[in-house]
Amino acid sequence: MTHPRAIPAAVASLAAIALTLLGLVSPASTAQAAATWTLRWSPDPATAGLGAFETVEDDRAESHPGGAPHIKVAGDAYRFDMHLVDRDSYSDRQRQEVTGNRTSPSSFLEWRPGETWRVTYSTYIPSSLMATTTFTHIMQTKQPGSGTSPITVTSLRRVNGVQTIEHKIFDGDILVGRTNLEPLQNKWIDIEYEIKIGDGTAGSVRWVVKSGGTTVVDATKTGVDTLLADRVRPKWGIYRSLDDTSGSLRDTYLLLKNLRAYQLTGSGGESLLSQGRPATASSTEATGLEPGKAVDGAAATRWASAEGADPQWLRVDLGSPAALSRVRLDWESAHASAYRVQGSLDGTTWTDLYSTTAGDGATDELTVSGTARYVRVYGTKRATPYGYSLYEFKVYGSAAA
Repeated sequence: MTHPRAIPAAVASLAAIALTLLGLVSPASTAQAAATWTLRWSPDPATAGLGAFETVEDDRAESHPGGAPHIKVAGDAYRFDMHLVDRDSYSDRQRQEVTGNRTSPSSFLEWRPGETWRVTYSTYIPSSLMATTTFTHIMQTKQPGSGTSPITVTSLRRVNGVQTIEHKIFDGDILVGRTNLEPLQNKWIDIEYEIKIGDGTAGSVRWVVKSGGTTVVDATKTGVDTLLADRVRPKWGIYRSLDDTSGSLRDTYLLLKNLRAYQLTGSGGESLLSQGRPATASSTEATGLEPGKAVDGAAATRWASAEGADPQWLRVDLGSPAALSRVRLDWESAHASAYRVQGSLDGTTWTDLYSTTAGDGATDELTVSGTARYVRVYGTKRATPYGYSLYEFKVYGSAAA
């Protein structure tokens, strides 16, 4: 479960003034770091219906009128039915999809170059919706218009005979992340997807899969092309090839609920700065639990401190000063009940960016403000008899002014 922790405006303002007086930030860089996620779209299926989407592609070839509607509201969710007899306008494939984020009958969100967007949603993939040897896409980003290739795709694909769910950059077939599908079927799972829209190498994506509150995948790919033309929009549903050779095609369905779209607003934008950067710690419990494991982008690896001792810290060197906007902490069960997130320009003098005495573990999403080259988590009280342990320590922001 993610626990957003925003600093109150008055506290953030005082902190910014203090940081300025200490010489850690300038007024200009403080303004640049003020980027926040703004909720732009959160449809309620019961009231918005299919009007929540820019377009609806329900049996556009009119191949199966008896199965209509193939896309509909089902309680608090959207349901996409796919039958073996359904055909797209191309007869070698099937498609039941919705596109875009409609905010009123006459307007919809437009994702433009230079912008960063995040969509979150819950999805239910039944065991009848199987991975195939050819394409089976359940989420895409695309340029509007017919005949254009996807930009990114979330797909159900068989890899060496194993059913997987994966996310890729379509151009260049660049894998962002992949995990086994079968443990995620027949239950609700949560998806978090971020895309920075940029041409050439100016784009980036992040794909997160959670099951029962446990992060299964948290993968980021930077320096990639995420733009074809003027804008990008998301698509959800079932879009699959009939050329599968594994015998996996079935009558099936897909469910979606809790759809949200957020735009990163404010100056400066935001990028993941900490992944792969040098990390150090006050202690390490054992081999295989080194500090770098918390910044390697792998959800299954972790750093752990020596057991039974307070305080302990984990530090990452960003390489150069950055205007910070957000810190994400994915705790193992050995978490902190009291800790601080601190920033420094020289690795010696530290300033608090966030502090709490009521840490409850899981995932902490912290809005922060300030400029620093070094960022650390400083634990002052353990919640268990063990040490402190983090699966991931992610620092976000932009180049400092």
